[in-house]
Amino acid sequence: MKNFSSVFFLGLLFILPGIAVFGQADDNEVIIVIEDSYPKAFRGYFNITDIGLLIGSPQNQNPAPFSFMTFNGAHLSDQLSASLGIGVEFPSGSYMPMVLDARYYIRSTNFSPFIQLYGGYALALDDNYSGGYYYDEAISSSRPYYYEDYQPYAARGGWLVNPGFGIRSLFGENFGVVFSVGYRVQRLYYKANDDRRRITDFNRLSMKIGITFR
Repeated sequence: MKNFSSVFFLGLLFILPGIAVFGQADDNEVIIVIEDSYPKAFRGYFNITDIGLLIGSPQNQNPAPFSFMTFNGAHLSDQLSASLGIGVEFPSGSYMPMVLDARYYIRSTNFSPFIQLYGGYALALDDNYSGGYYYDEAISSSRPYYYEDYQPYAARGGWLVNPGFGIRSLFGENFGVVFSVGYRVQRLYYKANDDRRRITDFNRLSMKIGITFR
């Protein structure tokens, strides 16, 4: 009986560590599964850099001006992000848009559609604009009229807003591609030396493709 007790005790010494290791392996496996269901790419800092066109009517002076934007921000949750954007565009002359961007991703997965809204102000990079029909606010803001003039007007920039939707596809935690389509509404101001002002409204289809990384 003493021999059987000794053998049984020694057997437990070998079996119990194995059970402990097996249980620990199960715990680690559960932790890994939980971690994979919430990829790190959906949290923290990110950058999105895209290029595209602002497509308008063929009758426009510039029917498809180039647009370049880069956004730096952070995910507020797995599906909601906020960022600041800056870039360069050429709707009529050169402009530097500075915007606040918000995106809501439909799914917290590597491939997800999203809804987007950004808006802000575009600073003019060119000095002058001349020629065409101008909207005169200096004479009467309640009864404006149009007239033809060809004196230089200094570009003052203007406000913009761009709702849209798109698709994000991630190839890992740190890199992916983004495609988006939106509708750009933008108002640009120009001012002459005698305080007359020109106002130009742009309504364009925005089509962009870019990369995202963190």
